[in-house]
Amino acid sequence: MNTWLLVGIYYALTLFFTVLIGGTQQGVGFTTPETVILPQLAPGLAALCMLLFFKKERFSISLSLQGISLKNIALVVFVPMGMMVVIFLLCRIFIAPNAPRIPELSALPLILSGMLLGAFGEELGWRAYSQRLVQDRKSSFLAVLVIGTLWGLWHIGNYQNGTLYVALFLLFGVGASGVMAHLLGGTRYNLVLAALFHVVLNCGYYTMREILPDVRFSLINGVVWMLAWGIIIVLERRSKAL
Repeated sequence: MNTWLLVGIYYALTLFFTVLIGGTQQGVGFTTPETVILPQLAPGLAALCMLLFFKKERFSISLSLQGISLKNIALVVFVPMGMMVVIFLLCRIFIAPNAPRIPELSALPLILSGMLLGAFGEELGWRAYSQRLVQDRKSSFLAVLVIGTLWGLWHIGNYQNGTLYVALFLLFGVGASGVMAHLLGGTRYNLVLAALFHVVLNCGYYTMREILPDVRFSLINGVVWMLAWGIIIVLERRSKAL
């Protein structure tokens, strides 16, 4: 089946589940956005539907850690952690010299559980299914560009911060997808590693949550991630040229 048609169906399902789950969570008042954001499950549910509806595509999710090295695990933890430190320091310089906001110890288990659940829900759809699908059939560059953009646009909560904020946030979506493509591509976008990467991101952004709506934050965040992806592209090309 045509790759872009599959991506389009997947994205439509993701939006459908996002609205459905988000409306349900808001309607019943299940929890607060700082603990569990149930619409994060939407991309994963959409991916599961795609696997069910299009069995002939013979697409499978990479979930087992067999063959995954400690280096792989270390990279998906320390690379985004380092990125978060750089972004935090730049925000302290250009936005506000605030200390990171650490949650109360009693709230930590619920917050981390919510982040872990959300990370698996998102990465099942965005990396383990759609980004790998496009990369396998087209190219890594197209996968990063298309899925990174769709991922960024899917964050509908950002629309309340204005068009410029959303446009800058797309830089993050593409840049972060590019970094993950480099770290996860050789593992067939292993879901566990992708979710681990995502959890580190969520923890970092949680500590900066007071400035997240600031358009200056969106600029810093987007530029840093795009620069990281650009450096990776240059280094990979030089490596191939040697």
